[in-house]
Parts: sequence; structure tokens; C-alpha cells
Amino acid sequence: MDFLGTGSKRIGKRPGVNNSRANQMFGPEFWVRIFEKSSSAIDAIYPAHYHDLMQHRVEMWRTFRRAITLVAILGGAWFLIVRPIERGLAVSKTSIKGGLQQVLAAITNTDTRVVEGRAEIVETAAISELSLLEMRLSATRTIEKAESFSGLPLGTKKLIVRGHYTVKGGYRLKDGVSLRMEKGRPIARFPKPEILSVELIDFDVLSEDGGWLNKIQPADRAQILRELRNQMREEAEKSGLLETVDSTLRTRLRDLLGAESVTVEHALN
Repeated sequence: MDFLGTGSKRIGKRPGVNNSRANQMFGPEFWVRIFEKSSSAIDAIYPAHYHDLMQHRVEMWRTFRRAITLVAILGGAWFLIVRPIERGLAVSKTSIKGGLQQVLAAITNTDTRVVEGRAEIVETAAISELSLLEMRLSATRTIEKAESFSGLPLGTKKLIVRGHYTVKGGYRLKDGVSLRMEKGRPIARFPKPEILSVELIDFDVLSEDGGWLNKIQPADRAQILRELRNQMREEAEKSGLLETVDSTLRTRLRDLLGAESVTVEHALN
């Protein structure tokens, strides 16, 4: 027996055995026929539609895994991003309401409260005032009166006085004064500005002449000071003082709120 030869020779030659017949039975052609028959048997057992079904199941599984992954991503985004933002917005809204109340209290120097998301002053029996602007004005006025008695002239008296006044402009705080946020913009609701007071500081008598029976009386001085006071009120309104009061209110609110602009609505007085 030759074990150093080829694989076909390893069997060796045995007496009485036809080696060429063995080669025909177990040669390459034999194994090719076995493979073809096996393939035919597999195809018979597993038809083509079975392979399609398996492929469909694989695709379904892939789709299911993708859906699970998407749900996990969305859930993670909700808990890690959306929920913290919602909590932050809730805290921010509470802070804004508290801030509005504090700002309104600081501006009006009154007690305030939060009602339906807006800050408003607490109604009281006494009407308080918010003075935002003060001006010093001076003016001169003359009165001249001629008197007679039973057709007999008593003379003419003439009084010239220069008065010095302090004029204050602002708001009379009534129920309804409030501060709110609307679409991210602060909106203040106040009554119309007005002249709160006209106070006499001093006056100078520039001229005082009385008739021989028509002398200057204290009532004449009181009258000319009243007329000067009314004149000061009119001149202050014409000077744009009330518009300046509105502008001052907006500026103070803007600075305290840290906003770019503030809208001031005027309630009916």
C-alpha cells in the first residue's frame, strides 16, 4: 500500500476490486449529482413563497425595532427637554407675576395684589396720589378796579403781583390701576394724568395803587392770588406737563421691569 501517493492511490489496489468502477461511483460527478438532488429537495420542502415570507418578517422586525427606538427617543426628549422647559416656564410665570406686583407697589407706593394674572392696587377708601413731576412756575397778574358811590367816583385801584408756584403732575390712584403682561409686553392701566396741586411758594407786590376812597383790600390780594393759581394750572397744562408725566411713568416701568417698552392705557376718570 502506497501512503505517499495521491488520495486516489491511498485506497490501494485490492485484488478482485475494479478501481475504475469505484472512481466512477464516488468521483466528482457523484458529488455534483448529490448536491443537485439536495437542492431540489430543499426547494421542494421550502418553496419560493416561504423565502418571501421570511423576508417580510425580517422587514417587520426591523420596522418594529425602529418604532421602539423612535418611541424611546421621543420619551427621552420629553422627560429631558420638554418637562424641564415646562417647569421653567411655570416658575417663570410665577416670577413674572410676583415681579409685576413688586414693580406696581414700588411705583405707586401702595398695597398691591395679583388678580387673574395681573397686579393691581388694593382698593381703599382714601384716594392716594402718584406725583411724578414737579415744576416751579412764576407769573405776573394785574387787577384794576374803579369804584363809585351814588355816581360819585371813588377812584381807581390797581394791583400788580408776581406769584411763584410749585405745580405737581401725576395720577390720582383709583380702583382699576393695574399692571399685566400681554403677549410678552407689559401693559399698565392708569387714569389720565392731571395737575395734582398748584402750591404758592411766594409772591411779590410789584405795584399797589389805591384811589382816594378806593383802597387795596386783603380781599383784592386774595383774589389776585387765586387768579394766579388758576393761571399757573392752565399754563402747566399747555406746557406739555401731562405728556411728560406719561413719559416719566413709562420710563420708570421700563427700567424696573427691564423691558424695551411699556404700553400705558388710560382708564376713564
